[in-house]
Amino acid sequence: MALFGLICAVILSGCVDNGQNDTDNDSEQNQTDNATMETEQVITEADNGTIINLKNGETFFLKLRENPSTGYSWQLNLSQGLSILSDEYTQDPASEGYTGVPGTRQWELKAVTPGSQQVKGIYKRPWEDTTGTEDNFTLNVEVV
Repeated sequence: MALFGLICAVILSGCVDNGQNDTDNDSEQNQTDNATMETEQVITEADNGTIINLKNGETFFLKLRENPSTGYSWQLNLSQGLSILSDEYTQDPASEGYTGVPGTRQWELKAVTPGSQQVKGIYKRPWEDTTGTEDNFTLNVEVV
């Protein structure tokens, strides 16, 4: 019986309010999540032709749709003040046996030199000549 009483006491001590309720915990977590989201800019095709501002040393993610199974891929050209930290392709979900399934290419880019920088991309097959009809992507980056 004494053992049963001890177990109940331990369980009940875990239920005692420590002065911080779940709402406080959620609020702190949301503030942390918002701070993280603000520092990780994600740029997509919708941002083509725009300008972003970064501090020197900051990173951002560039996500562009592509379908390398057809031979088409994005070829990036960066000004010297930007650096590629990672380059990853993720295919969209598809049933087994499907071919030609598109996906998203994601680069993590870092600002390494202050000033006006630029990302230029062309979507084409690397072995074909540039005709001027290809899809293009341009992002201007102001680094302070």
